[in-house]
Amino acid sequence: MDVYLDNAATTQIDKKSLECLIKTYNTHYGNPSSLHKLGHDCEKIFNKSLMSISRLIDAKPVTIIITSGGTESNNTALSQVKELKRKKIITSRLEHPSVLKYCEYLKESFEIEYDFYDTDDKGKIDLNSIKEKISEAVGMITIPFVNSEVGLIQDIKNISREIKKIDSNILIHVDAVQAFGKIKVNVCEIDIDYMSFSSHKIHGPKGIGGLYIRNPGKFRPVFYGGGQQKNLRPGTENIPSTVAFGSTCDIAYSTIDEEYKRIESINKKYRKLLDKKIDNLKFNSKFEDSSPYILNFSIKDIKSEVLIHFLEMEGIFISSGTACSSNYKNVSEAYKELEIGKEYIDGTIRISFGRLSSIDDVEEVVEKISKYVDDIREMVRR
Repeated sequence: MDVYLDNAATTQIDKKSLECLIKTYNTHYGNPSSLHKLGHDCEKIFNKSLMSISRLIDAKPVTIIITSGGTESNNTALSQVKELKRKKIITSRLEHPSVLKYCEYLKESFEIEYDFYDTDDKGKIDLNSIKEKISEAVGMITIPFVNSEVGLIQDIKNISREIKKIDSNILIHVDAVQAFGKIKVNVCEIDIDYMSFSSHKIHGPKGIGGLYIRNPGKFRPVFYGGGQQKNLRPGTENIPSTVAFGSTCDIAYSTIDEEYKRIESINKKYRKLLDKKIDNLKFNSKFEDSSPYILNFSIKDIKSEVLIHFLEMEGIFISSGTACSSNYKNVSEAYKELEIGKEYIDGTIRISFGRLSSIDDVEEVVEKISKYVDDIREMVRR
């Protein structure tokens, strides 16, 4: 049986959500903007699903727009800087490429400047660095809730509060793609303006996500068209995917506490056995500072891509992130910031968990990893 441990990349769709998706395609095929009963019924189930999605972060449905996923949500939030008088973004090298590359685009196309605040060698945000970067030119600060590669959790509540104390006009965007549905969050308790999230990271369908907008009245849409979603994101709504997304949000809402504890147990067992079985291994984030859904570690004297292919033959699927080059040319910005070290960085592995992950698989997976690490080292050290 396959053991899938790359859930931070994507998850297998939940059976109930898949059933909702298929059923809705067959039964609710009308256009929600149509005036007849089929259209009205589609509008009704769209709004019901929006309530399921929004309650996962204790938001009002009116503050949520449905997007095509985390990338669109991040791009859309950052695009709001174009409408501000203050056109500078402060961001982090630990951000997802959909944030960093969009910042590059804004600079090249609109001369919107961006700068980086500092993090420590474990990826924790240096709040003093953010404070030092704040000026009258800064319009937005963007923060990753959970780093997608090492799983580090940032103290969003404290960081946002301190930023707003200095300048309440600065917009704060949070990429919560790796946190949504896994870590409890109440947007009413944190002083942020935008939050991005995605369906396929929590066993929903691909190609759909959302963006929380604290003040929809001041939001400038990226697209223009027929006025759907209160003119904030026009285009005929994807009813089947939204219903399936709502379904997986309902599951996440009702199980979030027990799932978090269950995944913690799995993560702890992996850490214990990996540390016991493999020498010259180091974990790239502390357990207490990280989401249990992501476990990132580096092994000396191996190539992660080689290990991945060996494990693939055994039906075990893991990830390496982008640390695949000993000359650092293709190393992710996050790994550079964490100062993993040249002797370890090629052997960086990410294991990530989801609802279908089982503690019963841990011993077998660690045994296979240990076996192939020994084989790879024997080849490398000849």
